[in-house]
Amino acid sequence: MFRAVNDYLAKLNIVTDPSIYDAMEDFLKKTKTVLDYSININYNRYIVDIKLDKYSISRADKFFRKFEAAVAYPYSNISVRYNEVNRVRYRFSTCREDKTGVYMDIIISGNQ
Repeated sequence: MFRAVNDYLAKLNIVTDPSIYDAMEDFLKKTKTVLDYSININYNRYIVDIKLDKYSISRADKFFRKFEAAVAYPYSNISVRYNEVNRVRYRFSTCREDKTGVYMDIIISGNQ
């Protein structure tokens, strides 16, 4: 899967998009299970760090699926998950039909 994500990213023009940023902010502010979050931009890549009230891999996955639905473009998206000791990390990308897309590293953990 990691190679598939890299191949997908190689075909895109990665940019930042204010509408995606706003969608992330809106979703994260409204979600009651989110204790804290930060969204940073580094070389046209979003780094989203999210702290949930109760953490488990299962809860993180359910949360990510809702997050993905809230921010993805309707044309195409791909993601891969890395399980780490006390958090989970997703590499996520979504694009429009013109191959302009956004890339995110999403780190989900609990209140530690």
